[in-house]
Amino acid sequence: MKSKLTTAFYTVVAFIASHKITTAIVLAVVAALTATAIIISSILSAPADVLSSGGNKINGTVSDTTASQAESVTSEPQEVVSSEETPISSETPSSKPETPAPQPSKPATPNTDYNYNSNMSYDNNVFLDALKYTGYKTDPAMWGSYGNYVLCSQKRGRGWLSEITYDNSGSATGYETNAQGLPDIHYFTYRSNGSKRGLVCASYVAYVYFNYLPNVAGIDTSMLPKAGDPVLANEWYIAAKKWVDLGYSRYINYTANDGGSIYQDLKITPEEEIPIGSLIFLCDWYNRTNWSTHVSIYAGKVNGYHWVTHVGNENGPELCAIERMNRLPHPQWMLAIITPPSNIRFSPAVEVTVKDENGKPMKDVEISVKRISNGVVTNLGKTDANGKVNGEGFSYGEYEIIQKTPSGYTCAHSTQKVSLTTKNNSLNAVTFTNKNEDKKPAESSKEDVSDNSELSN
Repeated sequence: MKSKLTTAFYTVVAFIASHKITTAIVLAVVAALTATAIIISSILSAPADVLSSGGNKINGTVSDTTASQAESVTSEPQEVVSSEETPISSETPSSKPETPAPQPSKPATPNTDYNYNSNMSYDNNVFLDALKYTGYKTDPAMWGSYGNYVLCSQKRGRGWLSEITYDNSGSATGYETNAQGLPDIHYFTYRSNGSKRGLVCASYVAYVYFNYLPNVAGIDTSMLPKAGDPVLANEWYIAAKKWVDLGYSRYINYTANDGGSIYQDLKITPEEEIPIGSLIFLCDWYNRTNWSTHVSIYAGKVNGYHWVTHVGNENGPELCAIERMNRLPHPQWMLAIITPPSNIRFSPAVEVTVKDENGKPMKDVEISVKRISNGVVTNLGKTDANGKVNGEGFSYGEYEIIQKTPSGYTCAHSTQKVSLTTKNNSLNAVTFTNKNEDKKPAESSKEDVSDNSELSN
């Protein structure tokens, strides 16, 4: 091959000489021919394995770019997500380079339009709002009871979950607040050196009951005993039993059955409706003792399923159905249902008192409540022998309390505007004073003089 190149070279030179081409052109042609010869020579002398592999091998090894791509594909673990959490790991976090903290989703705007019963409302639930405040994205379709849409653990990729994940280091208590005195969602989402500063089921209870409720919803829970260690489910079980001992809460009786199989839904039949906010305690399915291994917060019953908010492993804070708590990889068994404390009101109550000008209670006075925003009027009822009538389950906001003034009486303010707030444990008191219009002022004055004269004697 080299001899052929040499012959070609001398042929070109002879051609140039015979045609008297200028020196500049000669030099350009010679340079081009030389470069072409070098390239051809290099190709012909390359090893056969490089020619057949597309040029990605250098000295028998995969190039840096290809190696990093291969490592990213083969070393990534397959994620297995459970509806229940695993115990906090005691392993020392790996010493990976510190990565920037992810920016958490913007917390949802606090909702104060609460009105509770056991049938959960999508947009009217303080405990669901506490979940949304973590950045969890809810959708009406989530209440569906079909397939694995919500009931099983495979929620990743659906765009619902918050940035908060499972805490494998126990570094967050759930009580943490930011400079504004609100739950520190950023703290819960921060990751450093491979560890995850998230929440566990127990610290999620601490976050909801002693962080979100008082600091966002304005519901005072300071009188309640707390867990000795807020990251342990059994410690919250102990604390909740103290709520019962103090008369704040009570147990709800129930039956549970899964046919003895972890592959069937757990059937829960409570003897009464479970109030929203109740704590649901569970134990290990295989070791059914009085030791709680998991705790969740009841969110209501929809489509035949009992829903709870809790932390479910890598899903972090999420919505799930109790009926699937007995499934692998960490099957749980029902342990106890403890109601939310009765000394805490999760919706406003109204207490109306009616009396005459002398302070005497007035019975059978009709009272109604009108919500200003929509004009809806609720009949509160008639006052009792103590001149009182009560109502609860309202939503926070602006109202008019209306008295039907009794015949023979006048009232300077038979309609009173009131803002139902969380103050005074959400108990809002209103008083009406009625004056007997049949009573003559002159006679009252004469009686007063007579009384005074008798006292002076």
